[in-house]
This record gives sequence, C-alpha cells and structure tokens, in this order.
Amino acid sequence: MHNFLLLGGDLRQLYLSRILTQNGFSVTVHYDKEDSSFSIDKAIKSSKIILCPIPFTKDKLNLFSIHKMDDLGIGNLLSLLTPDHILFGGAIPNDVKQYAMENQIKCFDYMDMEEITVKNTIATAEGAIAEALIESPGCLHKSRCLVTGFGKCARTLALKLKGLDASVTITDRKDTQLTLASSMGFDTVALSDLSQTIEDYSFIFNTIPALVLNEDLIRLTKPEVTIIDIASAPGGVDFDFCKTQNIRAKLCPGLPGIYAPETSGEILFEAIVKCLAKRSGI
Repeated sequence: MHNFLLLGGDLRQLYLSRILTQNGFSVTVHYDKEDSSFSIDKAIKSSKIILCPIPFTKDKLNLFSIHKMDDLGIGNLLSLLTPDHILFGGAIPNDVKQYAMENQIKCFDYMDMEEITVKNTIATAEGAIAEALIESPGCLHKSRCLVTGFGKCARTLALKLKGLDASVTITDRKDTQLTLASSMGFDTVALSDLSQTIEDYSFIFNTIPALVLNEDLIRLTKPEVTIIDIASAPGGVDFDFCKTQNIRAKLCPGLPGIYAPETSGEILFEAIVKCLAKRSGI
C-alpha cells in the first residue's frame, strides 16, 4: 500500500486526501500551519508518493498554497527526494522536471494527463459562468457572448453558454479553429477582424494566454461589458486599462479549485491511481 504526502495547494488537496483515505491509503497532509510539530523532512522520508498542488508554483520558489507556509520551498523539497519517491503536480516547471530526470525521480505532471485536462474543462467552464453572473448585472440568456480561442476549455465553455441560450461567437487566429467552431454551430470572427464586432458583446471570455484584449480593443467595447479571463496568468486582458475605463474585468485562475474542489479531487484521484496501476512495479 502506498504512503501519500500532500503538500500545500487549495481545497482540491483536502478533498483528494479524504478520497485517498476512504480508499484505504495511508495519507499525510500538510495544508496549513495548524500542526506546529510537522516536519517536512520526516514526512517525505516516510512517504513514497508526493502530491504537489495545481499549479505546482506561482513564484517559482515555493509550492503554491492558499495558506502562507514557510516550509514549502521547492529547492528544499527536491533535495529531500530520492529515486524511491514519485512526484505528482500540476504545471510542473521544466527545471523541476529536469532535476527529477537527472536524479532518477519519477515525476508526473497532471497537465500532461489527458483525462485530467479534459475533465477539468467542465469545472473551469462552470466557474467562468458563475464568475460572469456574479460580476454582471445582466443575464446570460439571449446575451451575446464572445469566447477568444477555441482550445479544450473554450470549447466546453462555448457549449455550456450555448446551453444557456446565449448567442456565442468564437474568435481565433487560426482558420482551422474557426472552421471547427463554425462546424459546431458557433458564429465566428477572425481575431484580426475583432475590432469590427467587439462592441456587440455583453460578455467576453478570454482563454488565450497572451495579450488579446489590448487598449485599442477595450476602447471599442460597450461600457457595460463583463470580461472574464480564464487564461493562464497573466491572462490576455489589459486589466489596468479596464480599471481606468471602469470596465468589469476579472482574471479567474484556479476555478476548479474554487467552484468544484470535490469533483476535482475525484478527477485527480482517478488519474493518480490509473497512472500508478499502469506502472505496476511502482
């Protein structure tokens, strides 16, 4: 039976720990500072599988945690790992993966697991819709919505919006993505032509992790527009300019951990168990 150590993170880690415990695994959780006697050195030595958060880090120095914790330095963590350990985490930096490979530490990135990334688009889409409804005084029903990009998250979001009877338009740089969106019944506009139609939308959802909604485009939006950015930080919206124009715009990272931590924990559990089972000998 594997011994699991869960470090930092958000509510997904707590739900994941409960699911692991319910399934008979030995689990140690280091989520906040409540246990002053906790020793990360001892915990790592007594655990085989180290479950790090999503994202692995935000500052490139420490594991991500919604609680301020002083003992989650990445350098210290790596120095304590041995080839007997198995490391999991989300969006693991390349230098960490390189260190693991050079030191024969098995390392698995949640973001490389198709079953996780696809299932997480549902919680992300539902969270984005929830944020839009909270931020806006208007209703999504019959509204005109723009979704920038048409990757996995954007597709799920567009379908959810369509299910709420919103009128959904997709914009993207790639003709292939616009063709796919059109084949699925969505209106489309090339990103290069967005300035001609952007004033039509009451809701804009950005999924492109590069500056898409710049000052020039934001000037053309309607004053009552609501912009929800679910792209990886720093997002694709000029938030500073939005603030000067009193435009509602919000960067919304980590939506699965906020709106569906239990479901997200279940998704992680299933993927981890499947990963370990595929490598019988681990």
